[in-house]
Parts: sequence; structure tokens; C-alpha cells
Amino acid sequence: MALSEDLPLYRDSLQLLNRLIPLTQGFPRFFRYGLGSRMVELNLDMLSLIYKVNSSYEKVAVITEFLDKYRMLQMLFRVCVEQRVITERQYAGFALTMEKIGKQGTGWKQYNEKGKQSNENRK
Repeated sequence: MALSEDLPLYRDSLQLLNRLIPLTQGFPRFFRYGLGSRMVELNLDMLSLIYKVNSSYEKVAVITEFLDKYRMLQMLFRVCVEQRVITERQYAGFALTMEKIGKQGTGWKQYNEKGKQSNENRK
């Protein structure tokens, strides 16, 4: 098992957090403390879930929780664009990283589901 910090998913999520914090600090006050802090909180939750997945036996449920938080963060980014808190150009830079995170998380889930099925077939 690789260290969580060595996983590309962890590195991409950390990169997203490091870019998200300065972005949310520039939000108007009304959005900064609600929307912005929620986005940072979701990103932090995603990072902690990567640790949890990497050290747990039952990975699929934790990865599903990770993907739920990912989808919520993705939705909040869309709300930011629709409310004109960030520009579409700003969102485009984040969308590439978000897409990578989503693909890696989904792939990790599919891999573990297949592994679980093959273990059940052996029994």
C-alpha cells in the first residue's frame, strides 16, 4: 500500500486546496463565509477521506463518500460561476483539476469493486 501523500489523487486534491484558499479569500463577504468556507471544508474532507480509504479494508463505501463530497464541490463551483462570484475563465482552470480528481476517484472505486467481486467469487 502506497503512502497517501504519494497518490496522484492526494496530490491533485492538495493542489486544488492550495489554489482554492486564495480564490475564496477574494470572494465578496456574503459568499466568502458561506460558500467559500464550505468549498474549503469539502476539499479538506476529501483529503482526509483519501487517508481513510488508503488505510481501511472496506474501501468502496469510503470512496463513495469521497465522490459525494467531490460532486458537492463541483456543484458549488458551478454556483459560483452562475452567481458571478468567479469568472468562467477562473473556473476553467479549476475544472481541469476537478476532472482529474473525479476520474481518479471513479477509477479507484471501480478497481476496488472488481477486486471485491473477484474475492467473493473465489469463496
